[in-house]
Amino acid sequence: MNLADKLLAYYLHKGYKYSDSPFTFNIAYIEGANWDGTANADEADKWNDRRILFTVQNGLCKIVMNVGCTTEPGKLATNSTEAAKLGGVARIAFGQYTAWQMGFHKGRANHPALVQCSPIPVYRDANKDGKRTGDLLDYATGINQHGTRPGKAPDAVGNWSAGCLVGQYWPNHLEFIRTLKQDARYISDNKFVFTSAIIDGDAFASFMAFA
Repeated sequence: MNLADKLLAYYLHKGYKYSDSPFTFNIAYIEGANWDGTANADEADKWNDRRILFTVQNGLCKIVMNVGCTTEPGKLATNSTEAAKLGGVARIAFGQYTAWQMGFHKGRANHPALVQCSPIPVYRDANKDGKRTGDLLDYATGINQHGTRPGKAPDAVGNWSAGCLVGQYWPNHLEFIRTLKQDARYISDNKFVFTSAIIDGDAFASFMAFA
């Protein structure tokens, strides 16, 4: 099985919804995964997660984008005073959520992004161990899908994410946004709310080992 087939099989296994209408795109993030969907060590503060766009036509899944990103906050954000005030930095709960509209990250006209428009569950990493286990479940806003900055290729996540889903390379991020703006549902309604799945890379790999 290639990654596209594996991803569709996982969606069906989890009962996640996806669009198979023409000219529509589905958004998935796999945490702690390599480009082929295999699990990696998921080291802290690294861009070791995947941002994926895929289509489904006639039951066949096709990946149209698969790039490096982070689904986890960086060390600087984890240890910040801002995070402490909130009870810990936000670490998005695995699952699928319909919660993002096209807009601009922090309102900046030069930073197009998918902007969160309804609360989603997160874990508050109060003990700063970079894990969800035992952490308080909360509901948060401000978890955007954005990029870094033109001309930047950061090695560490650092402060680029305080819980947001962040593409590592700016050109890839712009392509991500351009592609989603071609989605027929967005063209029909520029207030369309996008759905995204955030997948545990270990769980994905384990499922595929027995699929």
